[in-house]
Amino acid sequence: MAEKNGSSSSQTLISTPLSQKASGSKKRQPRSSNAGLDLLSTPSRVGGSSPKGKEKALDVLLSTLSASQGDDKPVKTKRRHGKGKKSHHGESSTAAQQRKDEQDENIWDLIPVAQNEVSRIPPVWSNDGRFYFTVTHTSIHIHSSTAPSFARLSTLSSTHIQGHTKPITSLHLSPINSFHIISSAEDGTIKIWDWVAGRLVRTIKVSEPQAQIQHIAFGEVAGKWWIFAAVTHSKDASGHKLSHRVLRIPFTGSGSPSLIGKLSAAPVSLMMSPRSTYLVALSATKAYTYRMPSASIDPSVDIWETRPTCVKFVSDQSFTCGAFSPEKTLATSSEEEWFATGDEKGVIRLWHGLAQAFRQVDLAAANQSMMGVTNTQTESEKKLPTTSLHWHAHAVSAIAFTPSGSQLLSVGEESVLVQWHLASGKREYIPRLGGRPIISLAVRKATRTGEEEWWMNLADGATIRVGSASGHISNVGQGIRLDPLRPTSSTTSYPFSLHPSTSSLVVPSSHPSTLQFIEPIASSVLFDLEVAPSNRVSRRDEKEIQPVSVEKVAFSGSQDGQSVWMATFESRTGDDMEGGGAVKNLKMWKWHDEKYAVNTQFPRPHGTSPITSVIFSPIAQPFGTSSNNSILPTPYLLTASADGMAKIWQVRQSKNVQTGKVASSQSAIVELYWSCRSTFDYRGMPICDSAFSPDGTIVALAHGSVVTLWDVESNVLLKVFDTPSGLDIKKTGFVGDEGRYLVGAGQDTGVIVWDLLSCEVAWSNQSHIVQNLNISDGFFITTSTTDSQTTFTIFSPTSSEHVRTMSTSQPIRDLQILPSPSLSPSSLHLIGVAPSGEIYRFGDLAHSAAPLSSKAVSTAAQQKQGLSIWQEMFGQDAFLDSLSLDVDSTEENKTATASALQARVSGKGKPSNVFDGPSHTMPSTSILFDAFMDELLSGHTATTSKELEQVEDDGIVYEQQNRIDVEMPSVPSVRGREVDDEEIGELESFFRDVLGNVSTNIPKTPAVKKVNGHAHGNIPNGESIVTPLNNKKVNGSGSGLNGKSSASKNDTMEVDEIDIDDTPSSGKKGSAQKGKKRKAPRED
Repeated sequence: MAEKNGSSSSQTLISTPLSQKASGSKKRQPRSSNAGLDLLSTPSRVGGSSPKGKEKALDVLLSTLSASQGDDKPVKTKRRHGKGKKSHHGESSTAAQQRKDEQDENIWDLIPVAQNEVSRIPPVWSNDGRFYFTVTHTSIHIHSSTAPSFARLSTLSSTHIQGHTKPITSLHLSPINSFHIISSAEDGTIKIWDWVAGRLVRTIKVSEPQAQIQHIAFGEVAGKWWIFAAVTHSKDASGHKLSHRVLRIPFTGSGSPSLIGKLSAAPVSLMMSPRSTYLVALSATKAYTYRMPSASIDPSVDIWETRPTCVKFVSDQSFTCGAFSPEKTLATSSEEEWFATGDEKGVIRLWHGLAQAFRQVDLAAANQSMMGVTNTQTESEKKLPTTSLHWHAHAVSAIAFTPSGSQLLSVGEESVLVQWHLASGKREYIPRLGGRPIISLAVRKATRTGEEEWWMNLADGATIRVGSASGHISNVGQGIRLDPLRPTSSTTSYPFSLHPSTSSLVVPSSHPSTLQFIEPIASSVLFDLEVAPSNRVSRRDEKEIQPVSVEKVAFSGSQDGQSVWMATFESRTGDDMEGGGAVKNLKMWKWHDEKYAVNTQFPRPHGTSPITSVIFSPIAQPFGTSSNNSILPTPYLLTASADGMAKIWQVRQSKNVQTGKVASSQSAIVELYWSCRSTFDYRGMPICDSAFSPDGTIVALAHGSVVTLWDVESNVLLKVFDTPSGLDIKKTGFVGDEGRYLVGAGQDTGVIVWDLLSCEVAWSNQSHIVQNLNISDGFFITTSTTDSQTTFTIFSPTSSEHVRTMSTSQPIRDLQILPSPSLSPSSLHLIGVAPSGEIYRFGDLAHSAAPLSSKAVSTAAQQKQGLSIWQEMFGQDAFLDSLSLDVDSTEENKTATASALQARVSGKGKPSNVFDGPSHTMPSTSILFDAFMDELLSGHTATTSKELEQVEDDGIVYEQQNRIDVEMPSVPSVRGREVDDEEIGELESFFRDVLGNVSTNIPKTPAVKKVNGHAHGNIPNGESIVTPLNNKKVNGSGSGLNGKSSASKNDTMEVDEIDIDDTPSSGKKGSAQKGKKRKAPRED
């Protein structure tokens, strides 16, 4: 959603009963961390229940909450016991509270960085369209509808005693009060919220055991509003047998729920017709259609005395979604209502003839009554002739009608929005909306300032909106996308690393072949990097297509503020039946032009064996023996595999020497690439982990029962450390800047520390529970995880006694230590991944950390807006790929685009270079005009480079001399005057006389032999040729290929001997002269 994954501006609204405010109670309320929270939690400040007062409160709500900055520190609610009360163990409440506070001090609060906010509940908009509401688990979020940020303004918290205790299943705007929203949940309750005041208005509880309310709908029947709920509850205490029912609840008052009908399976949708005539519940392959009773003439008659008549329409496939056609499509009041459904095979059906089906039921009932037969059955099963629309290859996730009713929209697993034109039967597509299935669909009505939009939620938590008229596709917010199909586990590899130069977090994106660089404190995405290009295709059959996944990622140390090298390892198990074999690729990436580009790729670097470790060495050694200081020192890369083989990769350089006459004056191009330097192993024992010493001279390999030390330069085995019996080393690393101590940790238990100076065990603890090991300067952290929490133990390498022990309230699997100026065992800032894939920050410095805006990657601005479908097909624009065009401010962006184009062209070429690219990447003419005019009017600047532009023509190389700008004297401006007809006539007669005196007897000049592409007597730059009388050979004093400057106009130029045709003499016309050998100029 807009401000995803626990953004800091969200707030928690605790409901405050109106009676407390009215009575003037001085009961202490929870302290708000935001100025806007006080407004929402105090209903009296928004004018009570007056509609006018709430309309004014909306303006205050939007202005106050949008300007306020929320505190990202979670609010802790502590229960205060009465004074003098005793606990169960006889101790006073004060002592118990002190003990509880001490325990709380050892628990780190979790600050969400990226949470799984996937919800199948579509967003709901307020009547004026200024706000919209979304659902996450048990909370309702209120967002601003202002693009492009769509800021989250507040949150209706369901964590207190009056809120939902289980996930919310549906959300609707109240049909009788636009300032109320209604939610249902799996806890068996329906709650009505005043979203302006932030308070709970009413709670409706279903009394059935273990009841879960799946869907709700509303309708005005006989002049009274009702709530209809599809409920699933248990038949017995065991919960194995379930019952599914449709209940009726009065919207106002205190009436209890009443039964409408029973369903054979769990309901997938519940919908009311626009005129409140029919209530349809979709369950399995049946559409239970209930006809609502009409008002009775006698007010004393209960219209609900008998159950409504139900007709079950049967389908061939199970339903997945449904929607009623809107009221606008019905031309007259007598026209029937109809609905559409989607099923699990991708077929959309239009159900007409509801009135006719019920007339048949009424006629049959009348016939039975005439025959004296009493009909006690209120349900009948029928099949209707339907219209089928089929395009989706898999189940239809959601359907929705446009407000006009002319189009039906459908989405599914293919990540394609299909527009069905109901009048013509044609369809249109908006493909490639994301890499994950679309799970919900909603239509936002057009407003005075915006067009109608279609909003879709994806399975990775992203939200896409599409303009109905413009077709413009954009994301809602810049939230972090998590892969819903790839939760972390102890058995699968999960890339989780820190970018050294920017301190950004690198984790998989919504697709496993893509990495995303995250600013962990601001919870924003800097940019995405597609490591393995792969098609975003859906499964063909029931079996999921396994994509290529990134398993390992590592970065070299920071050099001049940049991490030059990155290494990734991608793999796929492969399935020959699905057209793809096993994939195992090692790629080395180099930072170039503000992004990472593939430098070297090695398929199957360790054969079919899985790679267990990919690490870079610290940058300490210079590159080779070359004296060229322009090449930065480069690190080594070590890869280790389960087959026991370790490989060290190094950077090598190659000179790309060009051949030919032009190449002699150009320097060779130096290219860097990676190659395998050496391979070694220790008795074929599998390698579990590896680590470089801080100086990069020693590498340690963990083999389980032993740990080996190797010299990096010579591959000589230095030392073998045996582990105590029962201790299997799975993680290892050097501690401290000098790397004196080597730490080893087991898979489940055991920690051991070796002193490398004495090569002895400094200390060990085989009973210590450990699942992960993280090393920092001077200390290391071990983690032990259970189903409910994770314990972090900080050790010093010099002592077996732990320095500190902390814990979190949720399990954390992978851990990284965020850099900070005051990093120490007592001042930690950590970030971790939960088994569900959610990312959290925690530690002593977590609340005080500020976003690292100064370290933002420069490509973040380029990646702020995703690629359009056109750009994905044909590539980004050659000059405008880094510009973000907003359709809402076209004129303003044209100026910005033109300025950016001019600035870019001024440093990298001429505007005419834009024509070198494909035609479809051409920017608009209005943008090109300003750039071309600025280039023409700015003139040419003096060349500052020492290199001269060389032009080759027929083997002759010309050297263009530097141009000198000469300041032209200022000319006084002359005021214009009007020119009359008399002056025009004089000019006309003057030019007529001049042209009439020109002789037409012009001798024909024979064709002149061209020398080197130029007419005889002229050379480039307007210089004349001086031809000496005597013949000379070219010996090298003049200009030539050896790079000397060309002769001046007054100097005699050295020439080659060449025959030139006869030319007429200047004194005698038509006389022929004998041909002479003349020398044509030659500039080497």
